[in-house]
Amino acid sequence: MTREEFAAKISELVPTIEAGLEQWALPQCEPIANLDDGVRYALGLDVKEPTHRGKRLRPALAILTCEALGGQTSQALPFAIGVELMHNYFLVHDDIEDGDTMRHGRPSVWKQFGVANAINIGDYLYGRVVPVVLRSLELGADSTVVLRLLTLLAETFDHTARGQALDMNARSSLDLTVERYLATVTEKTGHYLAAPLIGGAILAGADNSLVDDIRAYGSLLGPMYQIVDDLIDLTENKGRGERGADIAEGKRSFMVAFALSRLDRSSRQELLAILDCPRDQTSPDEVARAIGLLEQCGAIACARQTVRDLAERALRLVQTMPHRLSQLLVGLTNFLETRTR
Repeated sequence: MTREEFAAKISELVPTIEAGLEQWALPQCEPIANLDDGVRYALGLDVKEPTHRGKRLRPALAILTCEALGGQTSQALPFAIGVELMHNYFLVHDDIEDGDTMRHGRPSVWKQFGVANAINIGDYLYGRVVPVVLRSLELGADSTVVLRLLTLLAETFDHTARGQALDMNARSSLDLTVERYLATVTEKTGHYLAAPLIGGAILAGADNSLVDDIRAYGSLLGPMYQIVDDLIDLTENKGRGERGADIAEGKRSFMVAFALSRLDRSSRQELLAILDCPRDQTSPDEVARAIGLLEQCGAIACARQTVRDLAERALRLVQTMPHRLSQLLVGLTNFLETRTR
């Protein structure tokens, strides 16, 4: 499956996913200001512009995996919606933690509604996850399967929160290594990307061996996704309104971890000084200088090569999977390796 074919499949599922969000994620009672409108805003259901809604990648992966293994869209939909709710919970709280003022090309939830309301909006999104996934029982899912899905989401939440803590702790690190970076993003992003695939497989009745293979695939996909994210931040395509937002934030990206081991002492101190400067005091010229230092030591080139290496390992792993699933994951790998936003 080509990147374009995969992207087309995602697009085809967006209306189904958004109808599910409208039906199950939103409260069916008298709306409360700064909550119900905030939930719609966080999910991008208040606008028609696709760039303000996100890609709906994770719920689509749950559905497509289930279908590839012989399951039906309808049986995967509640779990898929639960995954999207958890994803948006993370985004709302992540923007608060990182101080990001833009998300999907418009003000982030905390910037639009205030920090206190944004925390509550995020909490509400996560609080809807279990009730939505439990709707699988109404569609005929076995209670044992639903318990496995809820356990999977709980484990994913645990890994992601721990990975976020490692990521935030690394922001003051003076000696972050590439190895530590990869361990952090595997914890923060790897489980988070594998979960929709695993859940879709569970719903389709996949055996434990295949589930383990999908989990191993996800452990490669997470770092690849995050390094590509780090690279996209060096352009203006991340939807945050500025180039190098991660640098201004002081984030220790793959490139920073690589640079800390390669730059001379003076350049290393200069890079750390820019990263550790308060976000609102970091100028565009300083961001550009930091990017120049990353280019100078080969960090950007190494990041791109690492993405290619991870993609090749992932593609080798999927070759032994059932054909339809294998083709789907080939498309996913190509899509994530070459994405630009």
